Amino acid sequence: MNNYKIETSYGWVDFKGIVKHPQKKLIKLTLESGKHISCTPDHKIFTSPFDDKIADKFNVGDYVYTKNGIEKIIKIENIEKDYVYDVIDTPNHRFFANDILVHNCEFIGKTNSLINSQVLRQKMNEINEKRITYKFVVDNDVRFYQDINPWKKYLVAIDTAMGVSGDFAAIQIFGFPGFIQVAEWKSDKLNQNEQIEKIKYIIDWLYAQIKIKGNNHPEIYWSLENNGSAEGFICSLRLLDGETPKGYIKNAKLITERGNKRIGFTTTSKTKSMACSQLKILFENNKFNIYSKEYLLELSNFSAKNATTYSATGENHDDLITSSLIIIMMYIQCKNSLDLDKEIINFNTETNDVLNYYDVPFILDCY
Repeated sequence: MNNYKIETSYGWVDFKGIVKHPQKKLIKLTLESGKHISCTPDHKIFTSPFDDKIADKFNVGDYVYTKNGIEKIIKIENIEKDYVYDVIDTPNHRFFANDILVHNCEFIGKTNSLINSQVLRQKMNEINEKRITYKFVVDNDVRFYQDINPWKKYLVAIDTAMGVSGDFAAIQIFGFPGFIQVAEWKSDKLNQNEQIEKIKYIIDWLYAQIKIKGNNHPEIYWSLENNGSAEGFICSLRLLDGETPKGYIKNAKLITERGNKRIGFTTTSKTKSMACSQLKILFENNKFNIYSKEYLLELSNFSAKNATTYSATGENHDDLITSSLIIIMMYIQCKNSLDLDKEIINFNTETNDVLNYYDVPFILDCY
């Protein structure tokens, strides 16, 4: 199929082929614009860039996602059996059919994927992405999934980028104990100076929220991947910080890889393999609490590149995963020194003293 491309939400891309399936009963959805699609009752159709449901769950008056945005369904018909076709291997397994965004039927299951396909499929079916809206978050482009708990400890990590179209930077925020995904951000619209301001604003806002909610000693830690495009980010941070890039982001402590002269963590085949192994163990043992559908979409295409490392397949992206791997590296290095597996269950707000801790059983280190 090298002479042909298919249109997806990521643009025109290559695909491996088309599979013809036996005749099946179909459902035909017609939109107010005249667009229509015929598919099997269990085929998934998008209602937004991140949400979908199967065809036979739609009703007249519901909306689907198209190339031109959201459109209303005005007619639903059951039609006679006919052959159906499916596209093989598109980015994030989604493509436009008659301008309507749909999944291919074979969504998850590559044998070289980092995460067991059955575990990932179950998580995709179970997840109910609910976002929390905070009025004061800049541009409302940070997706929050959990409310701020003042007694949690927070790790924040950024995977930097050049800030040009298609080159995404990403930020993850996790609460501890429990490896709880609290929020994420991803964009290809900000240059590296603006990325610095973005993570600084998020951390300053998080710090203020924790204090408002009664903890006068917020524990927030941050880091970054320091190789690749991060050089510009680090240089800009150093200029902003007067040659010592550890204090410009004042309301969080910078965590640097032990023994590394550069700030942040250097991703090598060894360190990435270790972090990926830990991610696999945590996720498959239900210890890595993810609430983002886009993260799971990236994870479904996060596969073995060679014997020692994983990355996104084809033209897919893995920026949300890469930023979470920095969180894992921070955790592995600092879990004991920062008591990341111990939860504060009682706090004296008058004296700011911790009254006691609760030890939370957690997964063994992966070295």
